[in-house]
Amino acid sequence: MDNRTNMLSETVNVTMHTVSFNEKEISYAKVQRNTAYIGNIIDTILKSNKVLDRETLLYAAGLIRNGIIELLKSGKAVDLLETGILYIKPDGSIDSENPSINDIPEMKLSFTPSEIALDAVKDVVVAADVTESNEPQICSLFDISARSEGNDLSEGCSIRIRGKKLKVAGDENTTGVFLALCDENGKYSDDRSTWAHIAPSELVDNTSSVLLFNLPRSAKSGMYRLIVRTAYGAGSRINKTVRTGLFPDIIRIKTA
Repeated sequence: MDNRTNMLSETVNVTMHTVSFNEKEISYAKVQRNTAYIGNIIDTILKSNKVLDRETLLYAAGLIRNGIIELLKSGKAVDLLETGILYIKPDGSIDSENPSINDIPEMKLSFTPSEIALDAVKDVVVAADVTESNEPQICSLFDISARSEGNDLSEGCSIRIRGKKLKVAGDENTTGVFLALCDENGKYSDDRSTWAHIAPSELVDNTSSVLLFNLPRSAKSGMYRLIVRTAYGAGSRINKTVRTGLFPDIIRIKTA
């Protein structure tokens, strides 16, 4: 058996995610996986038990693993050392009113934790969390005409934005890519009527990670803040809430 170990963090960390719905916004927490392998399990055992040596434990673990695999191959459900039941079940439904044995899908594995395992995690304390915003995140700009990446753009050029959660959808007048004139400190007017606007229908590429568009003629030389506004939901759903992402740097548009 491979004496595999992993660097385990001392804390239980979760990431907070916000999900926008038509009626309301909700959040959910996702535990950052901290996987312990057989080497970590043996390390834990050896801290309090000095009777057995590492090689003996690895050998015994390998025998148990092989026994579990053989039982699974014969379709048996297996109690995994009283932590839960590993069992097989069909992978999907049968699209037939009169199914035969040949219509049964291939098998997959599922796991039902035991009360012992469930009790073990009830008192786990979260020590750290990272909040992940659901807003569009603009990571980089690329001036296709100048073939350069950065915050200096040419008038009338084609721009490619890369980032996360960028896909734009919603009302043509309130969503899209916007350019707001700003001062040297990055301050800009909140009046959207003064912003240069690239509507969703004007985007050449419009995905969650890439937006491609041509700078409008109204975006003359000067300093701007780049803003993405979208009401895109899951699938084809359009949310009532418009999410806004602001590029952190000032961009400069120069005469070509």
